[in-house]
Amino acid sequence: MHLNPGAAAKSVWQQERGRSSFPSSPCRSGVVQSPVYSPSVEWIQRWDKAGFRFLHQALHRDWLDPVFWALSYSGLGQVQAVGILLLALWPNTRRCVLPLLASLAVSGLALVPLAKTLVPRDRPSLLPWVHTQEPFQFHSFPSGHTTTSFAIAFVLLAVTRGTSKAWVGPWALVWATLVGVSRCYRGVHWPTDVVGGALLGLAGACVALLVFPRRDPQPSAQA
Repeated sequence: MHLNPGAAAKSVWQQERGRSSFPSSPCRSGVVQSPVYSPSVEWIQRWDKAGFRFLHQALHRDWLDPVFWALSYSGLGQVQAVGILLLALWPNTRRCVLPLLASLAVSGLALVPLAKTLVPRDRPSLLPWVHTQEPFQFHSFPSGHTTTSFAIAFVLLAVTRGTSKAWVGPWALVWATLVGVSRCYRGVHWPTDVVGGALLGLAGACVALLVFPRRDPQPSAQA
């Protein structure tokens, strides 16, 4: 069997880099141009790989597997949509439904697919030493679970600020952060995928709050 030395060298180089780098851009002829590296990019790559190794390998405990499975499952868009719709059952939380649904739609249905198209990044799951805990599809950047979770968390932070439920926002951010950690723990995302997802989630929340600004509950009329 004839092996292409160039392809073999590229494969070794990608493994040494941990596949943590963002892809290079193809030129008009269809030949992929060599990526350009700077010290800052090298530092980010090293941090990305070291962070992933810690979250995926060093942090791993058998008893944590179901915990991070549940956290990761809570980051699914359909699960989040059902949870948001359940808020419509209570009068005091109905005002949150539209901005939360909007943030979920903007982040999960618009921003994430666009980013995955523009940044066709390999997942860490392709590395031989990674034990992926779930099937995956599409590209790695950004983490969709993390994006929608942070979008929801930032909206909750905004709509509950200054109310008796102001504690909900910070705890929602803790939950979103743990969802992001779970994506690395389960071997399907790089840490920078999670950071990018958090930033896109913030963007999605801002768009949702512009369309559906916060409405404070009206005081009940006094007899």
